[in-house]
Amino acid sequence: MPKLQEKIFKKIEIFNSQADELIAQEEFHEAVKSYQKAWNALPEPKQLWDAGLWIKVGQAECLLALDDFDTAKQKLLDAMLCAGAVSNQLVHLLLGICYYELNDKANARIELQIAYDLEGDTVFHEGDEKYRDFLKANV
Repeated sequence: MPKLQEKIFKKIEIFNSQADELIAQEEFHEAVKSYQKAWNALPEPKQLWDAGLWIKVGQAECLLALDDFDTAKQKLLDAMLCAGAVSNQLVHLLLGICYYELNDKANARIELQIAYDLEGDTVFHEGDEKYRDFLKANV
């Protein structure tokens, strides 16, 4: 995997730090915008870079905090095209949560099962109990 040029890496790091600060202040809309700036700074093809995955996941987490499950799902589907996403339990967990909240229980079960298979019960954090319970009831 090629490495990002130092100048580009630093720019992305700044946008991600800004997003972290905005998240700490619960300014989730603004954090999504900061992550988008980081995404825009990535060279094409954007999905090739490890940073692309974490940028899309960061956006999705902010959107989940805003209960914007449909847009979060789209960001996660975009993330699935990034290097390393298919084997990343967090991507599958968050995608499962989106599907669950959008009442797409079939896809929720699939994604939550993949997350569970990759990480075990520890994939479910505090606050995720309803998703773990749903998975256990639908295995």
